[in-house]
Amino acid sequence: MKKFDYLLKWAAVCLVLVFMFVMSCIEGDVGPGDNANLETIQVPEEFDFNTAGEVEINIQDANLNDVVRYSVYSFGADTLNDLIVSGFTNSDGLFNTRVSLPNYLEKVYVVRNDRGQFDGFELPLSAGIVDFTYNGPSSRASRQFKTQTGCTEVLYAVNNQGGFYTIDNESGSYEETVLPNLEGGGSIACAVDRAGRKTYYNTGTTLRYYDIDNGTFHVVSQGNPFNGSYPRMEYNNADGLLYIAKNERMYIVNPLNNQVISNIQISGIESPVSGGDVAISLDGTIFMCTFSGLYRLEIAGDGTSAQATRISAEGLPFQPTSMAIDRNDRLYLATNDGNSQLIEMDKFDGAWQVVQTYNHTINDLGSLPCTLDELDDTDSDGDGINDPLDDFPDDPERAAENFTPSKYGWGSLAFEDLWPAKGDFDYNDLVVNYRFTAIQNAANEIVELEARFNVKAIGASFKNGFGFEIPISPALIENVTGQSLHENIVTLDAKGLEAGQSNSVVIVFDDAFNELPHVGGQFINTEPDVALSEGEDIVINISFVNPVAPELLGTAPFNPFIFIDGERGKELHLKDKAPTDLADESYFGTLSDASNASEDQYYKTSNNVPFAIDIIHEFRYPIERKPINEGYNFFINWATSGGGSYPDWYKDNSGYRNTGKIYSR
Repeated sequence: MKKFDYLLKWAAVCLVLVFMFVMSCIEGDVGPGDNANLETIQVPEEFDFNTAGEVEINIQDANLNDVVRYSVYSFGADTLNDLIVSGFTNSDGLFNTRVSLPNYLEKVYVVRNDRGQFDGFELPLSAGIVDFTYNGPSSRASRQFKTQTGCTEVLYAVNNQGGFYTIDNESGSYEETVLPNLEGGGSIACAVDRAGRKTYYNTGTTLRYYDIDNGTFHVVSQGNPFNGSYPRMEYNNADGLLYIAKNERMYIVNPLNNQVISNIQISGIESPVSGGDVAISLDGTIFMCTFSGLYRLEIAGDGTSAQATRISAEGLPFQPTSMAIDRNDRLYLATNDGNSQLIEMDKFDGAWQVVQTYNHTINDLGSLPCTLDELDDTDSDGDGINDPLDDFPDDPERAAENFTPSKYGWGSLAFEDLWPAKGDFDYNDLVVNYRFTAIQNAANEIVELEARFNVKAIGASFKNGFGFEIPISPALIENVTGQSLHENIVTLDAKGLEAGQSNSVVIVFDDAFNELPHVGGQFINTEPDVALSEGEDIVINISFVNPVAPELLGTAPFNPFIFIDGERGKELHLKDKAPTDLADESYFGTLSDASNASEDQYYKTSNNVPFAIDIIHEFRYPIERKPINEGYNFFINWATSGGGSYPDWYKDNSGYRNTGKIYSR
C-alpha cells in the first residue's frame, strides 16, 4: 500500500512537471536566465550594456589618381545588415573612419564604387579594427568616360491591365511616363536587358519584349516551365539569362531559345511563400521578395538548390509583388493594389520607406541602369567628387550621407523613469526611436547633422522631457532647429542649444505626452489589446560653424537622457554616461541608485543594472509590468556574461522572445 501511495505521489509530481513544461511552451521559449531576475543578478561592474561598439575602419586603395567611394555595411552571421558609413579616398588613396556597429558582428561588408563600377568585399572585424588594402584595377584604366551628361536611369513598370510606364528614379522625383499599352495584353512580370535594350514581359505563356530604342513589341517564345504567367522574373545582365521564380522553385532560362538551364529548389522561405519578385544586384547577389519579406539567395554549386536568408526579419506591413535594383544599388519594391506604392528598401536590413504613390496598379518592376561608358565624369559643383559618386552633385559643401543605425531603420532608447527608485524594469516608461544622418563634404568632414526621433511608448504617468549631449563646445555649433518645446522648462540660447551648458546640449522635447496621441489614462502603447498610437517624427537639424571631423563628434546617439516629470535637474542617462551641467547630483546614491561621481559611475543599481538602455535596432518593448528578461529570454545571460553571451538578444531569432509579454504592433 505504501509502495502504491509512493507511486501515486510520483505520478502526480510528473503530471505537474509535464503541465508546467507545456504551459512554458505555450508562453514561449524559456531561456536559461528565465528563473533569475534583475534584482538579484550580479552584472560585471565594467559592463556598459551597450549593444554596439566603436570600430575603426582603415582602407588603402591603390588608385591614387582619382577619388573612389567606399561604403561600409555591418555583416551578421546570418544576414547582411545596415549601411553605416560612406566616404571618399584622399590623394594618398586612404579612407579612414570610426563607426558604431552591433557587438555581435564578426565581419563587415565593404562596397567599392569607382564611378559606377562596384566591387564588394567581406572583411573580418578583429579587436574593433577593420584593415583592407585594394590592389585591383581602376575603372578609369579600362573605361573612357564621357565629359558630358550621360544617360538617365529609369525603372520600367507593367500591370495586368496592359499598362506600361517608366519611372524616373535617377532624379528622385519618381515621375512616371506612360508608354504604349503592352501588346498582347496585361503582364505581371517584366525584366530589362540593359545591353540589348529590351524590356521582357509575358502575356499568359507567351514571352515578349519591348524594343526600347525603336518602341516596338516582339514575340520571343511560347510556353514556360510554369505553363502560365511568370510570377517573378529578372534578367541577369552578367549572363544574359532570365531568372524566373514561383513560390519555392526557380528556373534559369535562356530567352533566345526558351531552354531551361537550371531547375532550382529554394529552401528557407517562411510562410507565405507566394507573391514577390526577383532582382539581381550589381555584384551578382540574387534577391527575392515574397509576401513574407525580403530574402538573399545563394545558389549551390550544383545549380539545383538555393538557400534563402531572410533580411527583413520583422516582416513587412505590405505585400510586395515587384522588385528592381538600380545602378546605385538602390532596391525598389512596389505593391499591386489600385494605388500602388513605390517603396525604397535598404537591401541589407529590410528597412523601407514609401517614396511615391500612383493612381494605378504596378505588378512588376525592371531597372534600366546606365552602362559604365555612359556614365557622366562631370564634377558639377567642383568639390572634387564626380557626379556619379556625389550624393549632392550640385552642392560643393555636401557630398555623402551617413546613417545610424541605417537609412530607413531605427535604434531605440528605453527608460525606467522611477529613478532613483527601482522600477519594474520593463523599460517602457519612455521609448524613443532615433535615426541620425550625418552629411559630409568631400573631405569626409561633417557639415550638418540631422537627428530624427519618434516617441513609441509612454508606460508611466510622468511627463518626461528628452535631449542629448554632443561632446563639443557650443562655439562650434551654428544653429539648431526643430525642437518641440511647450512647457517653459528649459532655456535656449540664440543658437537653439540649451543655455548654461559647457558642452552642446540639444533638448528635443520637454513633455512626451505632447508627442504621442492619447485619450485619457497614463499608459500609451504598453498595455496589450489597446490600439496603437502613432506620433509624428521630430526632426532636429544641427549646422556647424565650420566642418567638423567625425572623430570629434563621436558616434550617435551620443549622450541621450530624459529629465523626469518636468524637473529639469532630475536627469536620467545611460549607464556610466556623465550628467550634464544642469543635473541635480543630490539624487545620486539615493534609493536604488548606486551612482558614484568620483569613480565616473552613474545611473545603475547596486548590482550594476541600468535604468536606461540603448538598442541599435528597433526595440519591441515589454508590456506593462513585465520585466525585460521575461520578454527576452537571453537578456540576463547577456548581462551577467558582460556581453559575451547572446550579444544579439534583442533580435527576432527563434527562441529569443516570449511574444505574449512583448507589446504587439
